Amino acid sequence: MAEFGRYTIFSPKSVSGAYTMTTDDNCILSTTGTSNAAITLPKASQVKGKVVYIQKVDSGAGYTVVTAASGDTIDGATSVNITAQYGKKMLLSNGTSWSTIV
Repeated sequence: MAEFGRYTIFSPKSVSGAYTMTTDDNCILSTTGTSNAAITLPKASQVKGKVVYIQKVDSGAGYTVVTAASGDTIDGATSVNITAQYGKKMLLSNGTSWSTIV
């Protein structure tokens, strides 16, 4: 994730359906349609201090299911759902797990 002064520059990636984030990804714009779409986070240990932003951008009935990599958690759970259009999660890796910050 690039920084410019005190600002962070996000590089949006639009995805439809299931997607596994890479360590270079930092902003996922998810389209679900009528089916749920799993967005899998990178291992927290590989990206300590990284912030990622995930948003469901369509009005489809499907949820964006943000899933932790095997062995990781998001606020103690293995996944969190984004159900509404323009719903979002901003997550921070502490090196062992992910925490919701927005």
